Amino acid sequence: MDLRLTEEQIAMQKMVRNFIEKEVKPGAAERERNFDPKLPVEERYPWHLMKKSSTLGLRTLCVPQRYGGQDEDIDLLTQVILAEEIGRGGDAFIATLPASHWKFCHNLGAFLNEDQQDEFFPQIIQDDTFLTATAVTEPDSATDIHLPYDEPGVAMKTFANRDGDEYVINGTKCFITGGAYAKLILVYARTDKNKPISQAMSGFLVPAGTPGFRVGHVDDMLGERLGGNAELIFEDCRVPARYLVGEENKMFENRMKGWNITLLTYRAYGIGQAQACYEATLEYARTRIQGGKPIIEHWNIGTAVAEMRMWIESSRALLYKVAWDCDTQHEYDPAMIFLTKAYVDKAHLKVVENAMEVWAAHGAQRELPMEKWLRDAWAKQHGGSMPHLNVFKAVKFL
Repeated sequence: MDLRLTEEQIAMQKMVRNFIEKEVKPGAAERERNFDPKLPVEERYPWHLMKKSSTLGLRTLCVPQRYGGQDEDIDLLTQVILAEEIGRGGDAFIATLPASHWKFCHNLGAFLNEDQQDEFFPQIIQDDTFLTATAVTEPDSATDIHLPYDEPGVAMKTFANRDGDEYVINGTKCFITGGAYAKLILVYARTDKNKPISQAMSGFLVPAGTPGFRVGHVDDMLGERLGGNAELIFEDCRVPARYLVGEENKMFENRMKGWNITLLTYRAYGIGQAQACYEATLEYARTRIQGGKPIIEHWNIGTAVAEMRMWIESSRALLYKVAWDCDTQHEYDPAMIFLTKAYVDKAHLKVVENAMEVWAAHGAQRELPMEKWLRDAWAKQHGGSMPHLNVFKAVKFL
C-alpha cells in the first residue's frame, strides 16, 4: 500500500484545512456554548458556515457529476482524509455532517432509480442548506440489526404497510444525526412482521414536511452538541410507493454496504479531533514551566504526550488501510469496519485522557479547549457507537 497522497488529495486537503482554520475554528467553542435545542432551527445552527462549505463543494462531494455535484465515485480514502481535516475544526455542525450526508448521497446514487435521482439530486444541488439524514436507530432496538444472530420479530419496530399507491409508516426513531434539520430522510422500516430483519427491512425517502412526520425531541448532548441529533416520529405517515428504495424487504444488504462510508468517515473526524488536541497539548507542554523546566521534559508528562502521538498514528494507519481495502477490495473484510471503529474510538479517548493529565487543573476549565475535546470524545462512546458493541458486531463476519 502506497501511503503517499495524490496531488489531487493534497490539493483538496489544503483547501479544506484553509476553510477550517479561517472559518470554522474561530468561534467554535462559543457556538457550542450558546447552543439551545429549543430555539427554532433557523436560529439554532451556523447556516452561514454550511453555505460556505457548500460553495467549496464539500456538501455535494458525493453527488453525481451529471447533476452538478463533485463525483459520486470519489474514493473512500479521500473522504476519510477530508473528514479528518474537518474534524480538526472542533465544530460538530460542520464535522459530523460529511459522514451522514456523503453516505446518503452515495447511497442515493447507488440504490435509487433514475426517476428518484432526477427528483432529489437537483434539489440537493440548488439549496445550499439542503441536508439529509438516515433514520435507523430506535428506542428499543438500536443495534439489533447488527447482532450475529437473526431472529424473527426482534430489532426494528417501525413498520411500513402498503396501501394502494402509498406506504403508511408508523414508528419512532431516535438519536438521528442531522435529523433536526434534514430536508430529506432515508427511513428504514420493517415491511414484514414475521421474517427476521435481514429479510424484512425496506428503505423509504421521506421529505421534511410530509404529513404524519415530525421532529420530536432534539437532543441536548454532552458533546458534539451541534450535530442535530433528534427523535423522528411517524404517525400514519404516507409516502408515495415510488419513494420505496429498491425492492421491498431487500434493504438490509444495501444498509451494510453504506456502513463503510458512515463508520470510517466518522472515525476520521475523531482522529482530526484527537490531532487538534495533541497539537495544543504538545505546545502547552513545551511552554508550561514547572520545576524550572518545560513540563514535557518531566518523565511522566513527556511519555503521556508521546503516547498521544502513538494512538493517533496507529489509528490513522489502520483507518487508511481499511479505507483503501474498501476502495480496492484488496483483503476486504467487513469485520474490520467494526473493529476499526472500536479501536479508533478507544484511541481517541486515550488521547484526551492523557491530555487531561498534562493540562491538569487547566483541563477542567470551561474557557479552555480541553474540556470540549473530552466531552466530544466521550460522546462518541454512546449507544451503538460503544467500542465493545462494535467488537461484538464484528463477530457476524469472523
